[in-house]
Amino acid sequence: MLWKAPGFLSSLADMLVTTSITAMLDHGRRKRPVIFSQKLFDDMMEDLMLGRPLHDICTGSQRPALRSFYRWLQKNPALLPRYRQARELSADSLESTILSHIATMPEKADNATVNLFKLRFDMLRWVMARRAPKRYGERQTVEHTGQDGGPLHSIQRLIIDPAAPSTTPPEQQRLTPE
Repeated sequence: MLWKAPGFLSSLADMLVTTSITAMLDHGRRKRPVIFSQKLFDDMMEDLMLGRPLHDICTGSQRPALRSFYRWLQKNPALLPRYRQARELSADSLESTILSHIATMPEKADNATVNLFKLRFDMLRWVMARRAPKRYGERQTVEHTGQDGGPLHSIQRLIIDPAAPSTTPPEQQRLTPE
């Protein structure tokens, strides 16, 4: 079957335009602006501490859009420590989620079930490591070694300028006639 280039390209272009417009309508909806209040921010941080993703927290009708929330943080830097603390504490909530998943895991399971539980565990562990890297992150140690894994050797050089009086060694200072 032969394709006609102009017709094929125009239908492809129509399909791309229609798809992108549909995607823009679904994701480009603007919510009504929500005015900042400390109580609203505190409620959002409580939800964040309980492990809910920020994207889900910002989807409510009385909640700001994610973009607006980030603007709040940008305009008021005093909110940043509370936000960081809430994200770090949310790792503890994810830890309890992992423990509840372990409790619900069946004694005998097929490979698909085991793989599903392993995937969930790995995803939650990854998020925990990003939210609280000091407690749940991979510990990394850096070892300094010399050539071929041997010890490090340092070379120190002392350069003395004879013209400078403060750098003249004390032995030479006594030998000079006065």
